[in-house]
Amino acid sequence: MKKRLLYGFLSFLMIFLLALFTIPVQSTDILEEGTECSTLAAGKRATQDGSVLYGHNEDDGGNIVTRLHLVPRINHGPGETIQMWDIKLPDGTLATIDQVVGETWAYFWSEIPGQQFADSYLNEWAVAIASDACGSREKPPYDLTNGGIAYWLRRLVAERAKTAREGVKIAGAMVEKLGYASSGRTYIIADPNEAWLCQVVRGKHWVAQRVPDDQVAFIPNRYTIHQVNLADTKNFLGSSDLISYAITKGWYNPAIDGEFDFAKAYGNYTGTDIRQRGALRLLTGIEYSPTETAPFSVTPKQKLTVKDITDVLRTHYEGTPDDQTKYPINLNPNYPLGDPHHTGLRVICTASTQESFVMQLRSNMPPHIGNIYWRAQGRPCESVYVPLYLAMLEFPTPYTVGDPASYNQLPLSARYYDPNSAYWVFNKMETLVDLDYLVKKPVVRSFWDDVEATEFALQDEIEKTAHKMYEGKNYHGEDRYFADWFLTRYSQSLALDAYYKALGFIEEFEP
Repeated sequence: MKKRLLYGFLSFLMIFLLALFTIPVQSTDILEEGTECSTLAAGKRATQDGSVLYGHNEDDGGNIVTRLHLVPRINHGPGETIQMWDIKLPDGTLATIDQVVGETWAYFWSEIPGQQFADSYLNEWAVAIASDACGSREKPPYDLTNGGIAYWLRRLVAERAKTAREGVKIAGAMVEKLGYASSGRTYIIADPNEAWLCQVVRGKHWVAQRVPDDQVAFIPNRYTIHQVNLADTKNFLGSSDLISYAITKGWYNPAIDGEFDFAKAYGNYTGTDIRQRGALRLLTGIEYSPTETAPFSVTPKQKLTVKDITDVLRTHYEGTPDDQTKYPINLNPNYPLGDPHHTGLRVICTASTQESFVMQLRSNMPPHIGNIYWRAQGRPCESVYVPLYLAMLEFPTPYTVGDPASYNQLPLSARYYDPNSAYWVFNKMETLVDLDYLVKKPVVRSFWDDVEATEFALQDEIEKTAHKMYEGKNYHGEDRYFADWFLTRYSQSLALDAYYKALGFIEEFEP
């Protein structure tokens, strides 16, 4: 009954809006917070629709909440500075850097308050950025100027970059000027034309590699850039002394080690992470052994879709010898057999996954229509991806509110819960699912799968409608405002439906 109500509401919404604008519908055919994040990025010739696809699971512990914000363009005058709340100087004051003079860009901001390395962004030019922690070999004393930079690296990219390449250059320049004030990290920076992995090291060294247009890269919490050719500026950017510095530190000996390998020299990694093996198995059908080093990027077995990316972000290696719903390792006695999120084998969709997204970035239509932030609140295996168009003028209130609190370490009866916050609603729902995973997960998954199938089926007509509004066809003149509100209301309705359905699942599953 509830499913029929959902579909009925969506049908009514579409009929009402389409009729309103008299547009005919045509049928169509070890480290730090964030240490466990998983990311993949696919070039535009590796995807079915020519988009750059960028998927990410944000995994964090501690006092957590996620909140969405829309930040407008801001005009900055001479002499403005940025106070970096996470960088303290020896005298106890906070470090500052100069703000640019002029406008900074508007952006979507997914905030995890108080955490240095967890936030993600999509700006008005469809430049997207998030990150995975990576451990570097650098030891004290670190080469930092005025305390270095950490949190603000990603924010500066969101505020200032019009392309992914420009974002990489902004990040690299800040690392070389101030030094990176954490162990190490991969910043994944993408736009509708290309995706880059920018891998930074504590101190003032970094390197970035472009994901080939016809390939896909998966990033666990380790460096994945191997061979580097800084003379090939189309595909590589980085510190000019990257190799010579590694030699002076004793991390690389050309006579013994052969060709320079950044991941091996700066991260000392060998073999393939379990998440890489699981993701690459889904993407390519190829099995990599634990002792085999996976390449920087691979050619997928088929052209990828948004759903293919969500399948990777949801996986617990089902149907393989690593399947944690059937063969759990070091099962947590507080959770029943079959719950894959509380075992000793690292899965991609895990207990600490606070949100998941797929950025669908397309260059063949207006930016506010062609770029979508598909976002799942909480663990994606128990949640639903909702399309949030770059056109959005406001987010639904439940997704913008919530206070950070510790949750998973407390007894169920003592856990914090705010029914007005989408974060806490999905958090409670997925906790109840995990308590009887093999029974309850299929219930929520069946419903959410139907919702996503409807979203995918409607997408083409929704975008055609918005585009006609924008172009002024069957409407009195060009009007982006109505196109933006059309997409805003559509995305809002889906996000609110998901929130209310999660509330319904809580009512259904509570003892």
